[in-house]
Amino acid sequence: NQKFDILNNEKSRIINLISGTSNLETLLANLGIIGRKNNIQFLSIIPKDIMIANDNAPLNNNNQKQNLDNLIDPFLVKGIKKYSIDISFETNFIHLQSFLRDIEFQENLVLIKNIDVKVIENNDNLQESDFSNLNVKLSMIFYGKI
Repeated sequence: NQKFDILNNEKSRIINLISGTSNLETLLANLGIIGRKNNIQFLSIIPKDIMIANDNAPLNNNNQKQNLDNLIDPFLVKGIKKYSIDISFETNFIHLQSFLRDIEFQENLVLIKNIDVKVIENNDNLQESDFSNLNVKLSMIFYGKI
C-alpha cells in the first residue's frame, strides 16, 4: 500500500507539473488578457483539436489523418487535456517578445511551434511605431486538467 501511495503522489505531481493548478479554460481566457496587455491585434484564433488521454482521437469530427505528433505525446497522460490552436496576429517585435515571455510564464505547459513572422510592408508615411509591425502566425498547444 505504501508503494501504491508513493506512485499515486508522483503521478499527481507529474499531472500538476504539466497542467498547473488552473483548468484549460482559465488559460485560454488569459490568452486574451495577455494579448491586450502586450498590444497584440489578433487576426484569427482557430481551434484545431482537443485530445484527452486514453482517447487517441480528437474530439472534433474532422476525418483528417492524425500525424505522428498526435499519436505519440508524452505529455498527454490520464487526467490531462490537450488543446491545439492556430493563431495569427499583428504586433511589433518588442510586444511579440513580451507576449511570448508572458505565455511562457503560464502555469500550464504551453508548446509553441511553426512560428512564421513576416514584416508588414507599409509605404504610407512610415512612423517609428509602424516601421516594426509584424504579421505573426503560430501554432500553440495547451495542456490542462480535465
